[in-house]
Amino acid sequence: MPHEIEIFANGSAGFAAAGKPGWHGLGYTAPGPMTAEELLSNAQLARWNVRKLSVGQVTDPVTGQPVVTDEDFLTVRTNPVTGKPERLGRVGREYQPLQNEEVCDFLQTLVDESGAIFDTGGSLNHGRRVFITMRLPEPLMVGGFDQIDLYLAAFSRHDGWGSFTTVATPVRVVCANTERAALANHASRFTVRHTGNVAGRIAEAREALKLTWKHGEAFAAEAEKLLAIPMDRKEFRQFATRLHPLPSDAKDQAKRNHDLTMRELEYLFNEAPTQEPIRNTRWAAYNAVTERLDHKSPVFGSRDVATVRAERALLDDHDNAKLKTRAFRMLATT
Repeated sequence: MPHEIEIFANGSAGFAAAGKPGWHGLGYTAPGPMTAEELLSNAQLARWNVRKLSVGQVTDPVTGQPVVTDEDFLTVRTNPVTGKPERLGRVGREYQPLQNEEVCDFLQTLVDESGAIFDTGGSLNHGRRVFITMRLPEPLMVGGFDQIDLYLAAFSRHDGWGSFTTVATPVRVVCANTERAALANHASRFTVRHTGNVAGRIAEAREALKLTWKHGEAFAAEAEKLLAIPMDRKEFRQFATRLHPLPSDAKDQAKRNHDLTMRELEYLFNEAPTQEPIRNTRWAAYNAVTERLDHKSPVFGSRDVATVRAERALLDDHDNAKLKTRAFRMLATT
């Protein structure tokens, strides 16, 4: 199922960012930090009033007889542009809608206590999935010069296919990569199901997330370790080959694609100016992988290249995120 930044009937996009636009160039860019209310309004996430409607009676196509169910419900929102009701998904009796405003309320507590600021928010897949991120006020520094911002991203699904989830995400300012994979070895994910007392569970998770800011320090320590370990061209080539193994029965086109991947990775590691301060280290190897995935990997089909690459970076369940996780673990444990 494709995941896309929502485009409304009037051509506007369900996305807002503070300070600088998203890679896709869509939506609203605020001149500076936004309040929760401003983010919701600018990203067109406000006043959706997500609700459950009983499916009620349906007709059996075989017998033509009515069938009444009290177990099946539709989730519906009010479209922020047209004002019309729209179906988002199908859920069970226990499912409890979580409003976009409630997601901001959850994050607002962290804003008040940590000084973090709201940074981005958006609607994906026609409103079925939304995300809101906040940025810590002080960046992490790796090796005293490689600046890493730490974000807290909250994801909520209105279609019944997922939970309310928060993840901690470090980002290199120089190339704006999202790096969820880098925190794979730390407790940086907290999930709350859309059942029962959702608000109470969020309060529970909020207490645990006070520890999240310490995970940033843990990530910086891991990154420092990678920065301190030299890696020459031969070792990097061996690492890249393990990360992207070529099957013995690969067809000619697969071989050509693999060769292109290897050449791009070796260029980024050996020559790219973005690697200059960290050249010939395992940290440089990891950044070569993320830079290729977010900026260099090919986009096939007719979809907009910038939009596809934005999705690859935004979505934590994308194959690219999984590959980043694998790369980080390989470099950290070998």
